[in-house]
Amino acid sequence: MFRKISVLLILTVGVLSAHKISLFVYDDNGTLYIQSYFTKSSPCKNCEVTVKDENDKNIAKLFTDDDGKASLETSNEVVTISVDGSMGHFKEMKYTLKSFTKDDVQDLPPDISLYNIFIALAIIAVIFLMLWFVKRKK
Repeated sequence: MFRKISVLLILTVGVLSAHKISLFVYDDNGTLYIQSYFTKSSPCKNCEVTVKDENDKNIAKLFTDDDGKASLETSNEVVTISVDGSMGHFKEMKYTLKSFTKDDVQDLPPDISLYNIFIALAIIAVIFLMLWFVKRKK
């Protein structure tokens, strides 16, 4: 009984992600870059991409290239992007444009220092040494 339920569960999980499209969006200086794919090695080729504004008005209708990519220049701050890969493959995403200016970059946190990396590695080493001593006594 357990074996039958396990097989049924495994088959069901596989079907659930069969119609999944992954959508990656970013912007730079008012240009919206869209990339969609089914799996890492299978881009969504010639898929219809619809971009709408905050009021649900169509801004553009594009098609992805052979790499699953499309781009669009827009002045809208908030857009809704939907990708239709046909045969039940569909993904929709709301995106807020957030191009970084020089002032934004200055407000970002500084890079992690070498000192912080050394401290983190030392803490990990101490934890493993403690575990080694505990296990050794058994």
